[in-house]
Amino acid sequence: LTAETHCLHQFAITRHLVAKALINQRQAMPCQIDSIDQSARPPTSSDHTGEPSPALEESPSSSTSSQACRQPIFCHWPQYGSHLEARGWAYDAVGRSLSFIGNAAFVGTAVVQLARIDAGCEPEDVKCSGRTQYAGIRPSSLLALYNVIVGLASSALLPLLGAIVDHTSVRRLIGRISAIIYCATLFPMIFLSESTWLAVAILLIISAFVGWIHSGMSFAYLPEMSDDKEVLERLNTSFAVVQYGTDVVYIIVVVAIAAAMGWVDDSLATSRVAQSINFVATTTVWVYAWWGGLMGRRAAMSPFPEGDSLLTVGFKRLYKTCVRIYKNHRALASFYPAIAFSESATQALLVIGQTYSIELLQFSSAETGIFLLILLIFSSIGCYLSPLSLHLLSPIQSNQLCLFFLGLFTAGAAGFVKDAGQKVLFYVFAIFWGACGGWKYTIERYLTCTIIPKGQDAELMGLYLFSGQVLTWLPPLVFAAMNEAGVSIRISMLSLLLFWFIAIVCLQCMGSYDKVIREANDGTDEARTESPNCERDDVVREEELGNEESKIDAADRVCEICQR
Repeated sequence: LTAETHCLHQFAITRHLVAKALINQRQAMPCQIDSIDQSARPPTSSDHTGEPSPALEESPSSSTSSQACRQPIFCHWPQYGSHLEARGWAYDAVGRSLSFIGNAAFVGTAVVQLARIDAGCEPEDVKCSGRTQYAGIRPSSLLALYNVIVGLASSALLPLLGAIVDHTSVRRLIGRISAIIYCATLFPMIFLSESTWLAVAILLIISAFVGWIHSGMSFAYLPEMSDDKEVLERLNTSFAVVQYGTDVVYIIVVVAIAAAMGWVDDSLATSRVAQSINFVATTTVWVYAWWGGLMGRRAAMSPFPEGDSLLTVGFKRLYKTCVRIYKNHRALASFYPAIAFSESATQALLVIGQTYSIELLQFSSAETGIFLLILLIFSSIGCYLSPLSLHLLSPIQSNQLCLFFLGLFTAGAAGFVKDAGQKVLFYVFAIFWGACGGWKYTIERYLTCTIIPKGQDAELMGLYLFSGQVLTWLPPLVFAAMNEAGVSIRISMLSLLLFWFIAIVCLQCMGSYDKVIREANDGTDEARTESPNCERDDVVREEELGNEESKIDAADRVCEICQR
């Protein structure tokens, strides 16, 4: 024991001297590195498989840290220092952002316009009733049906991906395989033409599905990057800046190239330029992130429950969670359906709005890029509406008001924007949509974090993410069905109002925010299921309360009685 204590003492002295030398060395370097302490990074499964751990490779005493400033800036972002997985996650986020904008804004618009040509529609025909020769559908239904397929597949596979993350050690392997397949689907899209538009449309579906799997594997790394909440908050903020910054820069570069070359009205040429940049950049950053030693291996978090398999364990867990919430947390039982309906309509707004702009306003790929750029910029600004609204309203009421405005602006766009001469007015509505979108996501996440009962954060946040995906296929399906039946696209767009209205009603069913937050913090709902006298004691004490502080104190006393 004495010998081990002496060794530990010598190790502490050595570590102190190395840290001091590194500080002096970094002060002498021309570039400054604000690194996040690598000790915040959890050990990876490579510690158990015989491979060198990234945490050890990036230790202060390694040559990597001492040579950090001699590496090109592409290989070492100052925000993350020696935190390998944070750096890898940021590069992966760049690729995901590029691919989303490239496929959705530029390639998607060009595919719809080529489908219109295939259906025999004239360029200025805003009421084309023709159908494509191969698929037999209206061109205006193409993007909606694309989202129906991807939404159904993602909803069905989300529990399976959760089981893969929890019970297997193949997370990094699936991330690498999905990256290869995804980049392979991007390359043929560069050669989009009148004869290949259908094949590219199919590739868009495949790439969206594979990209969704890749995102699932990537996001599984996020909560494990640090046990320090402050470090994790800084990382999340930095990742958001990286993603939004990538989107903005990418759109500006593509639109600038299109304007310089005179291709603003040429969607085909613009999409080829955008996809060329997308393929080269995404492939480069993903190869570096997943094969450059940044994303570590992970062991299985837990073994399979007895009698379960990879295909069933996720669905069984989801079912048990839903049953427990319905029995013990009635407010959450109303909140999660509200998320499902509101999120499905909000995501569909992007697709339906893009279709609306192409069909009625004759938007080109460059103009669609500007539309998405406006949404991105003002969604960031809209995030500040959430804390402002909380000065006057409860979080539940703020969420309801936000959804009301989303419906109001959508109805206004369908009522006032009618032809290609009103593109500027459509951009104005995009400003309102973006602001409400930022407001919505901020207030929903705040509300989720405050009403989740203590000790159930991970499980119920997973259910929150699932709720946001489970119905994403339904609004596009309703829109496509109405469109295929010959209903005006302006009226079909109003179908989104029904989903936002249902979400508002579900939020209203949650009850008072004060009551919901008290139940989440004190566990009164769960206590009531254990003690039949708890509800009676709760009612007696609530009748004696006169202010908010006494409510909280009384709830604590009631909970203690019920626990005894």
